[in-house]
Amino acid sequence: MWPPYDETARPDDHNAPRPLPTPSAMHRLTAFARGAAGVGAVVAYQVGAHYAAATPGAHGLGLAMALVPPLAIALVAATRSRHRAKLLPLWLIVCGALWMARAPLAAHFDWGLYLEHASFNLMMAYVFGRTLAAGREPLCTRFAHMVHGTLTPRIARYSRRITLAWTLFFLATAAVSTLLFATASTVTWSTFANYLSLPLVGVMFVAEYLCRRIVLRGEPRSSLFDAVRAYRQSEQSGHAAPIATERPR
Repeated sequence: MWPPYDETARPDDHNAPRPLPTPSAMHRLTAFARGAAGVGAVVAYQVGAHYAAATPGAHGLGLAMALVPPLAIALVAATRSRHRAKLLPLWLIVCGALWMARAPLAAHFDWGLYLEHASFNLMMAYVFGRTLAAGREPLCTRFAHMVHGTLTPRIARYSRRITLAWTLFFLATAAVSTLLFATASTVTWSTFANYLSLPLVGVMFVAEYLCRRIVLRGEPRSSLFDAVRAYRQSEQSGHAAPIATERPR
């Protein structure tokens, strides 16, 4: 999203951004394999969820698609928690209760799928939106810092607006999902939630890139992968704290 370093910075400038290390071929291959596996899992989930929603009698599959992802996330969180001795038995109790109530839950599995989709988008809106509060650094500005170092006022203003745009995008997705679920058929809602939502994220990325080319004409450029790599590097090194920047006028 932002240039990996400022070529005009002096080597002795301690505040100058440092170039990101070039990943090895094996590292790139591993990252690609993980990314491909993740994309494959998401696509498989969406196809399965839509099949369950569009196929009469597939209530059991629909219930599994609604419950397995949150239960898997909860299990991973419980095993990584220092309170795992309490959380793991609680997780087993919840699984047992859900199994006993599987018949009535399966009859309304579409509610589970809807809540999963809407809550994910609301969570993403919260992740972006909470960083727009006074005294906090917008999330896209933080990504820019990790790659770019010192930001110009133009980039600082733009990155704040893009953070707001992503917040509104996820809120709008949750709103459309809710409207379709309440007023349209389950198949129509599922088509939007499982087959259109993710491509719309891609459209949003492309639109942001084109907008950035126009609004920030003359500013140094970088790719989204530079920002992702910088953020992962920052997390691994434990230096994810925001860097001071000029406040946009």
